Amino acid sequence: MNISQLQYLISAAQWGSFTKAASVHHLTVPTISQSIKQLEDELNTVIFYRTKKGVFPTAEGELILQHAATVLKNIEYMQSALLSLKEESLESITISTIPGFVPQVVQTMLELLNTYPTLKVKMIEGDTQTVMKDVQEGYANMGLLSYPKSQRNTLYDWLPIVEGNAVLIMNTRSSLRFFKTISPEDLHNEVFVLYKDEHIETIAHTLMSANHTNRIALITNNMDALCQMIVHGNAITIAPDFILNALSSIYREQLVTVPLQQFSTDKAVLGRITRTDEPISKMVEEFTTKLINLVQNAKGSSLD
Repeated sequence: MNISQLQYLISAAQWGSFTKAASVHHLTVPTISQSIKQLEDELNTVIFYRTKKGVFPTAEGELILQHAATVLKNIEYMQSALLSLKEESLESITISTIPGFVPQVVQTMLELLNTYPTLKVKMIEGDTQTVMKDVQEGYANMGLLSYPKSQRNTLYDWLPIVEGNAVLIMNTRSSLRFFKTISPEDLHNEVFVLYKDEHIETIAHTLMSANHTNRIALITNNMDALCQMIVHGNAITIAPDFILNALSSIYREQLVTVPLQQFSTDKAVLGRITRTDEPISKMVEEFTTKLINLVQNAKGSSLD
């Protein structure tokens, strides 16, 4: 007895004809007839009455057909469950992230691939508004961005990953490195290079307001360009203190951070956003868990 025999059996009963069953399965009539005869011999019973008008199940045949239908339905359920399991293991996720956290996203992806070697991750880079748009319009399953703790759009579910203070970042040769905190009055003739973010730009304009000799030379979402301008061009920038953990060791060794006096209470948060009207997939949750461990271990502290 095999699955094909049961399928031929059900088709013959459904159509009342070996000829029609053969047509449905793209086989010859003798093939269908022989298959069912083999099944009858195996079960030692007659399943169908053969007549000139077609075939009809016997009483024993009705019983066999009921069990055959149950077996085929259970096989269908099994195949469906197997397909779901395979699809889960082959699941793909799309992540929209601000560029500053690309290295951590890549490192997290590499760790997840150890568990799910066939996982496909698509990563989109953009500024904060782009990340939010990608998630809201369904282009991305999740977004990673930095935002002020006081500002959260209700269109999204916000999951904080790590928080920190806004700091001024400069190279190790800058005289500003000796300040314990920095206020607008401390800045003269400084060249700012800024990450393209509305909150960062607002802080920068506040810091620059005390002296017109300060200026903005570059606004970009390219972290490498910002770092090069700071290290080699003596520029300064503003960022959450945890952003340094996302930079390569080459840059970290050449940069210094100093707290900003006026913004010490306005925490910046690196967080995950997802749409409120969609369930969060298992893969997104696992990715987030690994990212949280990576980021918090790098910072040396965790959130409650």
